[in-house]
Amino acid sequence: MIGVGSVAGLTFCISVWRARWLHQDSELLLGSTDFLTGLLNRRGFLAHVDAQVPFSGTLVLMDINGLKTINDQHGHTVGDQEIQRLAEALQQHLPPQTLSSRWGGDEFLLLFPDQQASVTQQQLETLQQQLPSVIPALPLFSFGLAALTSGQTFEQGFAIADHRLYRAKGEHQHSKTVEEDDRGLLEFAQHLERLASPEAVIREGLALIRHRLRFDMASYVEVQNHRFVILFADYAGDFTPQMDVVGRLIEGERLLQQVVKGRGVVVSVDYPNDPASLEDFVGLGVKSLVLAPVQISGQVVGVLVLCHISTWKAIPLLTQSMLELAASRLAHTLEIHQAVMQVRLTLEGGLLALGVALEARDLETRGHTERVVDMVTQLARQLQFSPRALDELRQGAYLHDIGKLSIPDRILLKPGPLDPDEWALMQTHVQQGVDLARRIPNLSTGAIDVIRCHHERWDGRGYPAGLQGEAIPLAARIFAVCDVYDALTSARPYKQAWTPEAARAEIISQRARQFCPLVIDAFIAMMDGPDKFLS
Repeated sequence: MIGVGSVAGLTFCISVWRARWLHQDSELLLGSTDFLTGLLNRRGFLAHVDAQVPFSGTLVLMDINGLKTINDQHGHTVGDQEIQRLAEALQQHLPPQTLSSRWGGDEFLLLFPDQQASVTQQQLETLQQQLPSVIPALPLFSFGLAALTSGQTFEQGFAIADHRLYRAKGEHQHSKTVEEDDRGLLEFAQHLERLASPEAVIREGLALIRHRLRFDMASYVEVQNHRFVILFADYAGDFTPQMDVVGRLIEGERLLQQVVKGRGVVVSVDYPNDPASLEDFVGLGVKSLVLAPVQISGQVVGVLVLCHISTWKAIPLLTQSMLELAASRLAHTLEIHQAVMQVRLTLEGGLLALGVALEARDLETRGHTERVVDMVTQLARQLQFSPRALDELRQGAYLHDIGKLSIPDRILLKPGPLDPDEWALMQTHVQQGVDLARRIPNLSTGAIDVIRCHHERWDGRGYPAGLQGEAIPLAARIFAVCDVYDALTSARPYKQAWTPEAARAEIISQRARQFCPLVIDAFIAMMDGPDKFLS
């Protein structure tokens, strides 16, 4: 036997099911009408627009302010009532020829045929004042409008209206999204700071920004004495540019000039019809774009440019704010790289000066230190050294013979061969060098490895520790080859310079004896490459 409560519950379920069935059935029958408001739905609106093409007038996109907050605080029934209240107001207070639709969720799309935008603006502002929201001090809706001409497509007008709606809404209801984007921007900054060069920072930064903000193209424009040059560009995977923009000098670009002058974000939501547009970029298919300055020490050094090409899209305030923050993060990272580069140049200048002083005392041929540093740099790149490892190798190359400061002149400058006791004393320059190097603040372990191991041999017959094979740090193995090659090809008081070919043959003959096979193979590849290193 079924109880009264069960019957009531069953009746309620049947009623809900019947209402849903009627809703679905009416949608099938009426297909163009929104069930909740009685206005056109998206399908119905687009059908009417297609029938009127070409058309002119004003297109308006509006949405209800804080509908999610209303639903959360007052329930979905109150939220639905707010949607219905706006729909009824649109029907009662707007001109009868207005094409009104519920575009979806809390959005409404309206077309005012052959009506000026200023008239539409006034009508909607009046309606805003008449319709307060359940959220205090907030109008029921916000809106953005676009003036339409017969030459425009619906997509163009919609993008402009959508963009202006975002501007009208300002920063409302975005707190959670902003927090998420802040976390994303922090990850963005951390990724950039791990990159080794300004070029890598800009190139990867562009790709990350374009992907995150969902644009078709991103470019970095360098500011060079009031001239603009596109240095890098990044494209969506399915987009093939009609021309290569990288390296192009841009002249007469007023939007870029606005960015530099105003030092703020500039937006063009309908670029083909913008008086400041350039013919080449209209031809490229740019439909809307946003530009943000990259500033270092208060000066604009570059501009980030993001473009929509596949279709017209709004560029909301949140996107603009994110781009501005991303440009700021990019500038911060570039500024750090510049500062590090200055410190590195200062350090290398000091190390070079010390190396030159050492080679002068040791009667080395002038320029030996610089040549060896250049060669180890090329050879290390051939072996795909990381930027940090390369820096450490270069530091060690500058200081490899610092221990000779402790060797008496009678031994260091002796014109003839050394006797066993003198040779034993000469060999101590390695450990003396390590001891001196460890007193230099912040000198890397990799640099000290070069000083400590540059006289070790692959076959274990070197000094001071008799290390063998891969027990010798790779940086020291690289340096040993370059140091010997330059010594062979340089004239000294006690010998003539070898030809590059003879020196190369001697180096190769010592493969797996004095020198590491891996390094010798890279040495041969470097010598046979397009940029041959010949003394």
